[in-house]
Amino acid sequence: MDKELKLKIKAEVKQIIEEIEFEEYQFNRVFHSNIEFQKAYYKFLKIYEKYGKDAYLKYVPFKYKKQEIKNLILDKNYVKIYEHYGINVIKKLHYTQSLYKNEFSTSNWLKIFFIKLKKIFSKNFISLPSQTILALPENICNNFDTNIEE
Repeated sequence: MDKELKLKIKAEVKQIIEEIEFEEYQFNRVFHSNIEFQKAYYKFLKIYEKYGKDAYLKYVPFKYKKQEIKNLILDKNYVKIYEHYGINVIKKLHYTQSLYKNEFSTSNWLKIFFIKLKKIFSKNFISLPSQTILALPENICNNFDTNIEE
């Protein structure tokens, strides 16, 4: 990508973020609350459609990508996760799911402690609510014909 295109994409992303923050501010001011919109990631789909997957992954903030992944899991739309984020995110979701399952099935406090350390220091762990992760099918990686190396 050339420099002008990068600057244009960054400007559009920044404008979308400002719109979302302004809408949240207005809503919270009117209703005296402190709410973040959970479906704000829809506004960034314009970036995906206009500039493609690489620009979307590079310039959209992780906060909004995380919202999208969470909602796609709850909607059971795993193919769209694969299309938008690729096989690496599927592998990370599988790894995260295995950590959560090990944590819930283990009664030994020392093993739980090491699992929590893995969750903190692992770059393959995706921080999502446990209900969302446990909603994933057990064979999510097998659905995409991949080999998982743990």
